[in-house]
Amino acid sequence: MKYVLIAIMFFSAVSNAQKISTISGNGKKLVVADMSFMDRITWGGYEQIGKAAQSETDGVANTRAIVAAVGNNSGYDGKLYAAKVCDTLTLGGYTDWYLPCKDETDIIHLNFEQLKLDEKMTIWSSTEANGTQAVTKYFYSGAFYNVQKVDLCHLVCVRKGD
Repeated sequence: MKYVLIAIMFFSAVSNAQKISTISGNGKKLVVADMSFMDRITWGGYEQIGKAAQSETDGVANTRAIVAAVGNNSGYDGKLYAAKVCDTLTLGGYTDWYLPCKDETDIIHLNFEQLKLDEKMTIWSSTEANGTQAVTKYFYSGAFYNVQKVDLCHLVCVRKGD
């Protein structure tokens, strides 16, 4: 029953994404899926991923490493988590979505008003800070914070711009 509920919640998340926008900054172009309609969500479970998810510049590799390590999140009651949402997202005809790395959250922050994201939001990056924390971006100040992976924050999913 638990897995059916998760599947229903995920299907709802996929079908209700508010919008897709293309942004650019720091020499990169990103397509952003606004997932702010979802409740805040964990980064993942208690697994320490290590170097494979600590890149500040490669969100694709980080996301793959997180999903490979956390899997169905059985160590944390099978709860849906940020990297899994992005990794399995199908939206706008694309399936190559991922959780943005630390550097990509800077680009999102530069454009948060254009994206119409709340300045009080804190979003997850795919960059693991250490065994128990991941890097987040707080829009109001633009600061990065290391937050417990099992705490709740917002997320956006991204893909490389064409």
